[in-house]
Amino acid sequence: MSTIKIIEGLLKDKKFKSIITHYTYLPPVNARYLPLRLDSNIRYVLREMGISSLYAHQVEAINLIRERKNVVIMTPTASGKSLIYNIPVLEAIIERSSTRALYVFPLKGLEQDQIQNLRSLHDRVFSVISNKSLGDKIIKCAEVYDGDTTQYKRRKIREDFPNVIFTNPDMIHLAINPYHKKWEEFFTNLRYVIIDEVHSYRGVFGSHVANIFRRLRRICNYYGSNPQFVATSATIANPKEIAEELVGLPFSLVSKSGAPQAGKHFLFVNPIDSPYSETTRLLLYFLKNNLKTIVFTKARKITELIYKWTLYIAPELENKVSPYRAGFLPSERREIEKRLFTEELMGVISTSALELGIDIGGLDCCILCGYPGSIASTWQRAGRVGRHGQESIIVLVALKDALDQYLINNPQSFFDKSSEAVVIDPFNKNILKKHLLCSASEIYLRENDKVYDIEKIKPNIDELVNENFIVEGKNKGIWFSRKRFPHRDIGIRSIGESYSINLISGKIIGEIGGFRVFRDTFPGAIYMHRGRQYVVENIDHDKKRVICRETDVDFYTKPLIKEDTEVINEEFRRMYERYSICYGGLKIRQKVIGYEKIRIFDRKRLSIHYIDMPEYNFDTEGLWFLIDVPVFLKLEDEGFNPAGTLHAVEHVLIACIPLFALCDRNDIGGISYAHFKGFGMPAIFIYDGHEGGIGLTKRVVALIEEWLKTGLKIINECDCVSGCPSCIQDSQCGSGNQPLDKEGARYLIDYFL
Repeated sequence: MSTIKIIEGLLKDKKFKSIITHYTYLPPVNARYLPLRLDSNIRYVLREMGISSLYAHQVEAINLIRERKNVVIMTPTASGKSLIYNIPVLEAIIERSSTRALYVFPLKGLEQDQIQNLRSLHDRVFSVISNKSLGDKIIKCAEVYDGDTTQYKRRKIREDFPNVIFTNPDMIHLAINPYHKKWEEFFTNLRYVIIDEVHSYRGVFGSHVANIFRRLRRICNYYGSNPQFVATSATIANPKEIAEELVGLPFSLVSKSGAPQAGKHFLFVNPIDSPYSETTRLLLYFLKNNLKTIVFTKARKITELIYKWTLYIAPELENKVSPYRAGFLPSERREIEKRLFTEELMGVISTSALELGIDIGGLDCCILCGYPGSIASTWQRAGRVGRHGQESIIVLVALKDALDQYLINNPQSFFDKSSEAVVIDPFNKNILKKHLLCSASEIYLRENDKVYDIEKIKPNIDELVNENFIVEGKNKGIWFSRKRFPHRDIGIRSIGESYSINLISGKIIGEIGGFRVFRDTFPGAIYMHRGRQYVVENIDHDKKRVICRETDVDFYTKPLIKEDTEVINEEFRRMYERYSICYGGLKIRQKVIGYEKIRIFDRKRLSIHYIDMPEYNFDTEGLWFLIDVPVFLKLEDEGFNPAGTLHAVEHVLIACIPLFALCDRNDIGGISYAHFKGFGMPAIFIYDGHEGGIGLTKRVVALIEEWLKTGLKIINECDCVSGCPSCIQDSQCGSGNQPLDKEGARYLIDYFL
């Protein structure tokens, strides 16, 4: 049956018709080509591979690279982005066999697929080159240098470097930058640095990576090289800006794709009952019609549930459907990917583990069980289907969540709205100081540094001197690290003091930093790591260790938090007719006093438990609304609960922030006061949930009216009476969603506007 017939069947089906809230057909787009001058050997090999012409965006980007410009390419999935950087790299190797390139990927899994593509292209090209004077170097095309590379293999790589090294930011931070003297030959000849999936470097992780790339540039400068940077990105609001912030250099943007796109049928579904059972029904419907289907879920438990239900209803599909998640062994994941590619499997139910990565064949349908959290991520997942030119179907099944319900009720905003902005802060004081210490240990800091603006960061250097971490040389204007390898003490995916997460056996499975230690790993907490569940037994604060054991339960835990805040400084204040909004530094004081057990599938509270935890304080940045006392009193006169009103406004505005900045709900915190003693008036605080702040809340200050209107829309479009998870309730609320006043929140935001 054709795709359009299957869609027509869905739209007429009584079971589905009433819950399909929107249907859009995105028509196919024809390819646009441009001519490009190419090395004859490369041209011959591309033709042998069936590539007779290059897309317009590929040609535009390659020409910019040839002009020695740093380039960021933002085009859809399956648009041939890897060929854009592989061609110039191969050209450079042909011209000079000592050429080196560094390919950086955010995840280890991405390296394996990409290295095979490069090796295949490289081997084909050099197999047709008649001039063998390039020597044996051409045989060693590329190697992976990451956490899975054995010590023996690492040593062999360093003894005889290949043309290209595939790695990730963690390895650059821990194993390449600190030992750059062992990499002298590589850095001396480094011509290109490729940064794939640049949109992945956001928030804390991105802020750390920005500093890692600056350290890398200092090392290149030390060895006399000046590599070009080429970055690729999914669709985000600020690709040029984020590339420049990550690397600290100007970039040229290529964003108009010339690649063809097959037609896409996009459906929005708002289930009356369980979104998980509706997802299962849709999966079975598509499989019955012989459409290869991928389901994306937001949790390992949901993945397993849908898989279990699918086989219960249709046991004959046992060998045709498989779950896929991060907790699987690499060999298990490769086997599933292979079976998908060869069409042995017709369906797969996955967590975000398959959002990025290798081509898994000609999938026809993508079911999103819950909004992935961003428009960028939604298109990334939707791009997993229709890659081989066939028409595809994408279905978004909404959860009872504020963000899901906003999009399900405003589908056109999804298609019209530009993707979210990636936000990082390379100059976050806590992050910058750690990497300045690393830099000083790698190559001493000096006043005329060619990468760092020493005048701008001098206060941070002075603090490190005063804290006795670095020392100024006898010749003023030069600073050295007192510690030889400070890198080992720095986790690049968190801020603040890091705690290792240990099994009872002593095995370390991860790390966690900052206030998340207290909020996410208190005794009794269910901690998720790589798709698996662990229950926290205790915390050893002296040794900075969280002790846990693996478990398998149908609930998650939510901390109950007593919270307070204090304004450190006010950076700016904007006065509006009916309220004021300020931005600045905040001190947050949090204490976990207990936790709730919440059932995963229906979010029902199962029980409450009280615990005693130490208070955690951290400094961050945030915004606050100041509300005039007469306005606050008017709320009571109108019959609203004033404190519940402020609390509900806080929740709904926090829920909206992921629409404007690429972040998770957990990246944002908030607290509201009926009477804030610092000002003597009511106030609502919304802050970055990371020490030092990373610019997330600053992003929405510039979009204040749109932000408020979106919050009001979420409230207006929810038909509940007193508030629910689809509007003002927050699953992460530290006070158990008490008190809340939906009508008061509607009134107050409308009053602001």
